Amino acid sequence: MAEESQQQLLTSETHLLEMLGQGAPMLEILNELCNFIDTQSPGAISTFFLVDSDGRQLRSIAGTKAPKRWNEAIDPPGTRPCARFCGSDGLQKELVIAGDIDSDPLFEAHREAARREGLQVVRSIPIFSRERQILGVLALFCPQTQRPSEQNVQIMERAIHIASIAIECHRNEEELRELSRRLSQSQDDERRRIARELHDSTGQKLSVLAMNVAMAEREAEAQGQTPNELLTQCSTLIRNISEEIRTLSYLLHPPMLDECGLDSAIAWYVQGINRRNALHVEMQMPRRLHRLSEEAELAVFRIVQASLTNIHLHSGSGKATVRIKQDGKGCTVIVSDSGRGIPDGVLDRSSRTKGLGVGILGMRERVRQLGGRLEIETSENGTRVKAMIPGHHFRTVRAASVSPAFHG
Repeated sequence: MAEESQQQLLTSETHLLEMLGQGAPMLEILNELCNFIDTQSPGAISTFFLVDSDGRQLRSIAGTKAPKRWNEAIDPPGTRPCARFCGSDGLQKELVIAGDIDSDPLFEAHREAARREGLQVVRSIPIFSRERQILGVLALFCPQTQRPSEQNVQIMERAIHIASIAIECHRNEEELRELSRRLSQSQDDERRRIARELHDSTGQKLSVLAMNVAMAEREAEAQGQTPNELLTQCSTLIRNISEEIRTLSYLLHPPMLDECGLDSAIAWYVQGINRRNALHVEMQMPRRLHRLSEEAELAVFRIVQASLTNIHLHSGSGKATVRIKQDGKGCTVIVSDSGRGIPDGVLDRSSRTKGLGVGILGMRERVRQLGGRLEIETSENGTRVKAMIPGHHFRTVRAASVSPAFHG
């Protein structure tokens, strides 16, 4: 391989490894690989195919320079490109020259598209995981039928090495997200169960106890006696415990969220904060919010809850604002304060450390699972948390009819 090409390959590899280290998305990495391969193979079109979850089909995933009509032609619905690339012997560990597209029946479905692009042969290399499980295929569609040069072989082999790392990282992230989703669901279910138990069982027992104490007080009064001071203290204590249990039950899982909707649940929660804490919260939202999916409503409530908790505990601000709006694009929630801001580095560390970042990570994961976006802006003048939930989470109301109006 020429020295210049070697240097280009080394520079490209270094750049791609840096992207991997910085957590760049898999598709971005694979597209960069395709760009480099295509520049080293004039007239060729490189495309990555990934194995579906069933392990039998391949789907095209990357190839930015490939014409749109080509990508549509090589991966039409209902096809099995895995069989086309691999033939009867299955995926091979070495570079495979599949043969001439014009004459090989294996590529009959590609023939017309290949003729339009002047392509004659496909060279493909399977991509394996560290456990030797097939991840996908790197395919190079070429205009010539001659065997690939040593340079092309080396480029493709090194490309699939980086691709395998990117694909495995992506799969690991997907598995972690699914685990996080299941964990959040499990926590929400457990909170709902405990809240119901506190309300239906513990709360009722305290109510019976309160009635018994009240009966004892009335009997004492009927006999012309002053109720025992101990009974009076017990009665007061029971009322306080009952109030705390109702509050705890609501915070674990607000029944109003299921019964009345997001607007009532958040209004009740904010009213409670304004009564008890050294924090005043201003609400700005429509008089009536349209219902979202159960998962989306719970996520919005938890985001508001976590944001206000962080403001109360960490910001030093005596005021906060919660704004909620709905429009054709979805639901937007903004919680802001004028406190001291989040310390430097906490937002970056929140994805991998405990502490303040755990609440931030929880918010990010909830929004990501809904297909939304979370933005956090912070400075010495305060913090602004903005969550955007896509419109497809509206229940039966058409998103286009949702009013964006605010009401304080």
